[in-house]
Amino acid sequence: MSFYYSIASGSSGNCALWQAGDTAVLIDLGVSVRALNQALRRIDMQVEDLSAVLLTHEHVDHTKGLATFTKKYDLPVYATFGTAAAILQKLPQAQKNLRTFAGGERFTVDDLQIQSMPVSHDAAEPVAYRIDGGGHQLGYVTDTGFLPEQVQKQVSGCDTIVLESNHDVDMLRTGPYPMYLKQRIRGKYGHLSNEECARGAQELAKAGAKRLVLAHLSDKNNNPLTALRCTQRVLDGSDCELYVAPRSAMEEPIPLTEEGRQCSMFD
Repeated sequence: MSFYYSIASGSSGNCALWQAGDTAVLIDLGVSVRALNQALRRIDMQVEDLSAVLLTHEHVDHTKGLATFTKKYDLPVYATFGTAAAILQKLPQAQKNLRTFAGGERFTVDDLQIQSMPVSHDAAEPVAYRIDGGGHQLGYVTDTGFLPEQVQKQVSGCDTIVLESNHDVDMLRTGPYPMYLKQRIRGKYGHLSNEECARGAQELAKAGAKRLVLAHLSDKNNNPLTALRCTQRVLDGSDCELYVAPRSAMEEPIPLTEEGRQCSMFD
């Protein structure tokens, strides 16, 4: 069975499971090991069923479960050289689990082919991923100030694509945030806006994406329904399915079939 399963998505934590064929990997580990185990049990899985963890970058909402995870499990954790160095400053015991690579490098995890793609974010060496295997392709692009043309080209043709939709421009403009924070979130090293996400989603749907997932939504700087509607508008008339990754584990995984159902936190 192949599926995408969101375990957490938002400013308080990010973690997703991708299973393609016989191989399952986590993308980021921004939840506690306890929460991870609870989420996996809901779909009759356990940590030992995983092959690896892929980190996008070192920020705490993507790595906060790593300390306990590396004490309990021997699974490999893949990270760029820059991300690994930032992690080891605070968590030297993670050394035994870390497998390092340069941003833009290709590597394999069991029967999955992984293409890493450098992105712009205020982290040491952040990356997006394209994962091919089991007859499916995942493009995973979050925590980036904009959608780079090269990254968009590399994930074009993926059947499933996860895009950040982190903030609404108008809400940030009028919201109760200090100016430095507004500038950081909206800057080229910040987070993808609803508007930029919708633009990218439209192009990716034209290139053949069968399902798009909006991720990294936050109570503090966005409204999930606003994000959903912003992208829905540009996908009207498209066969591409649109999902919203909830902040806590999805009730059900998203099946990687032509008959996957529409699903969001508003169902």
